[in-house]
Amino acid sequence: MLTLDRVSCHFGGVTALDQVNLTVLEGQVFGLIGPNGAGKTTVFNLITGLFPPSEGQLTFQGQSLLGLASHHIATRGIARTFQNIRLFSEMTLIDNVIVGMHTHLNYLIWDAVLKTPRFRTSEREARAQAQQLLHRVGLGDSPLELAGNLSYGNQRKLEIARALAARPKLLLLDEPVAGMNATEKNTVMALIETLHQDQLTVFMIEHDMRFVMGLCDTVAVLNFGRIIAQGSPSAIQSNPAVIEAYLGQEDT
Repeated sequence: MLTLDRVSCHFGGVTALDQVNLTVLEGQVFGLIGPNGAGKTTVFNLITGLFPPSEGQLTFQGQSLLGLASHHIATRGIARTFQNIRLFSEMTLIDNVIVGMHTHLNYLIWDAVLKTPRFRTSEREARAQAQQLLHRVGLGDSPLELAGNLSYGNQRKLEIARALAARPKLLLLDEPVAGMNATEKNTVMALIETLHQDQLTVFMIEHDMRFVMGLCDTVAVLNFGRIIAQGSPSAIQSNPAVIEAYLGQEDT
């Protein structure tokens, strides 16, 4: 579904990514881990068009993503959450989710201005779908609550609901359970398992190793901008290069 082929990214004299090769298969839960500053979020930023790679190719379902604006990439079927939460804090939960549907709403600007029947029908359907998504992430009881009033963990759940509103084929989750307690993490784990059963492809960045190893089919490890290991969770957990990257090497 998604391929990064020899992707590099340079910021001035700093190399954020160096010849990264990744392949995410359709229907897979794929995890990308690594120490802070390894370049993980940069991978997501390149996939979603926030800035272009310095070298290499990115393809999604066999088509190049190079040169496409972020909103065009979204219409191809890629949605994401962010490491730093980006919600509209003064809008309600349900309106935040509806924002994620903008590429699928079936009306024109004049329909909205004139409140045409097409606009009213589309808005009614959007609110119903948004309510379903809020229930799916465990926030369905307070759709009219302001997003800024939510706890940090629930704000992350709302971001997932908004990303799902875009009807993605590939969902990118940047640290989806950061700041959550154990109960909230279990809720998100169950949600991702359900998405997996529905054949949605999920690509996640996460620091919680129990969460990653319990969910992912394949895990890749990024360190100083380079992929140092890739394989099954069990293989990654016992890989000496991964252990060294996280724990360091003992002086002899």
